[in-house]
Amino acid sequence: MTDSPAEELDDIDDDLDDASDEVGAVVDHIREADEGRLRLVVRYGGDDHETVYVREDIADQFSDLELDERVETLVMKGLGDPAQEGALYDFGDLDATVRWYDAVVVAHFPVREWSGLVFTFDRDTDSLDAIVDEYF
Repeated sequence: MTDSPAEELDDIDDDLDDASDEVGAVVDHIREADEGRLRLVVRYGGDDHETVYVREDIADQFSDLELDERVETLVMKGLGDPAQEGALYDFGDLDATVRWYDAVVVAHFPVREWSGLVFTFDRDTDSLDAIVDEYF
């Protein structure tokens, strides 16, 4: 399933139903994770994005413009890893990518070619360890 870059953000919730069972389970698990280590949650669709959650200390650390620049960078990273990769078609759909930085873990969950979810955690999170142990 693909969409265009101009796809409206509202369609993402409906598309989560079309995502693989594994992705749905991971997203549900993250939504229930310890918010103490959860830093930021963003959903994106085409040219639009919505910050769903920002931990208070993260919001205080950056101006609105700085935070929006970071969110846009995270979205661009997610768009660089589409759910279906032409040359890797035989691998199947991409369920997630995880980037481990010195202080932060960034997890991307593509929903379709131009839409997905981004979660950021403090590096010392154990939420992703539990997710990996349970689902992968």
